[in-house]
Amino acid sequence: MPDQASPAPVSHAIPPPRPELPDPRRFDPVVFPGAEAGEVWPPTHLNFHAPWMHEAGLGFERDASGGIAVVRSFAHLRLLVDIDTAHQLFDLAPGSRDFRLLRLVPAALRCVERIMPGDPLPGPLLDEEEEVPEEHHLYAATTAMVERLAGQAGEEGQALAEAMRRVPPGPGMFEAAVARCITRFGFPMATVAPLARRLQRLANAHARVLATAAAQPDYESMEKVVFRTRQTLGADRGWVGGGLLTRAMDNLLPQISRPRRASAAIAAAAEEAMRRPLPLEAPTRLILEQDGYRDRLLDISVFWRRLSAAWMTVDPDTTDRREIEALARNTLRRLALTSLYRAPDEP
Repeated sequence: MPDQASPAPVSHAIPPPRPELPDPRRFDPVVFPGAEAGEVWPPTHLNFHAPWMHEAGLGFERDASGGIAVVRSFAHLRLLVDIDTAHQLFDLAPGSRDFRLLRLVPAALRCVERIMPGDPLPGPLLDEEEEVPEEHHLYAATTAMVERLAGQAGEEGQALAEAMRRVPPGPGMFEAAVARCITRFGFPMATVAPLARRLQRLANAHARVLATAAAQPDYESMEKVVFRTRQTLGADRGWVGGGLLTRAMDNLLPQISRPRRASAAIAAAAEEAMRRPLPLEAPTRLILEQDGYRDRLLDISVFWRRLSAAWMTVDPDTTDRREIEALARNTLRRLALTSLYRAPDEP
């Protein structure tokens, strides 16, 4: 089973500058198993070819345990389906275009709450970076900051925290809180407005960290496919047990959880930094720290997003062994980039 080790201890240091890493989009390009020559993958939309994939009300979302729920609108029926076997329900042949498209659904559901056939794929799957964090990430970042303000900041900061508790969440909450501090509490604009602007920059920086952490690839599903593929190879009597592919898979097993554990440790360090006792009246250092954590998370996700989605398209029983071998090589090369996974406190 995949390694379930807990994240590395949280660091209290600003993340060091990113080391020289190869261009992730040119580094050992990943080819999706079953993709035809010249085919662009992933496509821009979840455009299945099978007509039954476009039945009215059909959609996908994650259930409370993280599984994929296939949702139909009639009679309020909710059918829970393991994504590994969902292609059987929809009669999609392993390796087919619709099969590969179905295996993108879990990755898409890490970015959106629900996705339906025909919908555009989320930007992160297409290597598009989100410049503005979504409202719920901004709200979570602001909530953490308000808690810290109330306990550590001076009179103006505590008043601002109290005002922010009483205004609706969203991008305009800082302006509304400033107005409340001026009209209800009597603070001068020259005092409270600059503080609010600095704190808004900090909230945006932490929200970008939260958004990048939430959009990380589905590492756990990738790990399960890798382990299941190795088990299938071991049980295949027609496959030479001492072959290069078998040895490559054996090398993968003890280290395939590295990107998951590294991203979890970085995200934990970013959240811990928001709770440390530092003066929020001058948050420049903390903003730079959050930006560094976000850059680290973005590096990992860009290196692994396409590869993890490619592993999800593998059917251990039918995928061409040469395509599995190519993915194993891609994976080992990425795992060899040790600076990509260094702990937050490593130089």
